[in-house]
Amino acid sequence: MLKKKKRLSIARAIELYNGPFYQIIRKNYEETIDVYILSARYGLINSNEFISFYDQIMTTQRAEELSGIVKMDLEKILQLKDYDEIFINLGKKYMIALEESKQLLDNYKVSWGFGQIGERLHQLKNWLQIISNERVENNELSRVASNY
Repeated sequence: MLKKKKRLSIARAIELYNGPFYQIIRKNYEETIDVYILSARYGLINSNEFISFYDQIMTTQRAEELSGIVKMDLEKILQLKDYDEIFINLGKKYMIALEESKQLLDNYKVSWGFGQIGERLHQLKNWLQIISNERVENNELSRVASNY
């Protein structure tokens, strides 16, 4: 699922990954949303975190190893920020690493990407467009309200 840029040795995580999901986020939405990456090497990381290039795939065993750590990291993230919506887009093996964490998401509006990569890409684009439109509408409303 993830295709890493081999020419970078240390970079922000969002720059290191070059798959279609990351291209869409970098091109249009990087500054307006928080992006976290579930990495086979580093676990759950903020997309702005600097990491070294690596060549490690997510195996079932690795996903199981990361599961508890991912739960602790996600719990910290959710305590620090009050998110209105969350979109989760993971392949099957990556979902194993999130299995222990699902109950943490019960109090949030969560959209789950599902299906093949093309389907999940379409779902991501739609979700990003919806939240972008909502932000524009809310900004317009706040500007109108501030005029009175």
